[in-house]
Amino acid sequence: MNVTTAAHRPSTRRAPPAAGIHGDRIMSEDEAAAATGRPLRLLVPVNANDDSRWGIAYALRLHALGRAVEVCCLNVGEPVTQWEVLRFRTQAEIARFQAERAQAFIEEACAPLAAGRIPCRGFFKRGGVVFSILDTAEELACDAIVMPPPAGGLLGLFSKEIVAAVMRKSRAIPVITVDRHGVPVPPADGGDITH
Repeated sequence: MNVTTAAHRPSTRRAPPAAGIHGDRIMSEDEAAAATGRPLRLLVPVNANDDSRWGIAYALRLHALGRAVEVCCLNVGEPVTQWEVLRFRTQAEIARFQAERAQAFIEEACAPLAAGRIPCRGFFKRGGVVFSILDTAEELACDAIVMPPPAGGLLGLFSKEIVAAVMRKSRAIPVITVDRHGVPVPPADGGDITH
């Protein structure tokens, strides 16, 4: 699988919402996907942690229920600025290492999707995690961003602050939080399942 590496650039394209207004009622995700004439496009941020695969379980679950889905896996390489690292490695070496790791993470995440014949593409971006997730979702016209719920500690996909920031800053694209089985769950703050 080829992973697309992209530098940050402002997006001028707005993604269609997962649910849209039709008359005086809100369309479901199924109706919105049917209106666009394409499968439900999901952005799933992935890394080395198991909880980053929970979004993959969500896509597999939707597919098993008969929904057409397409998955865009994203790995974000944050810029390294620590002098302890830069003393021994150049920015080019660091970028190459991050891109190689991203390739491995994305290939691993896409394997069950490929086995289920679910379209999947991989992307790698260098930059801030929150901005990269939101920007990529807009650029790819994703219908939703799928992440584990905010969790404290070092073992989660992202820190509680990063997941919360993605949910807070995402205006046009809903963020769906899911458990390890791919079942949507409300975040710990008691908010809606879809933000």
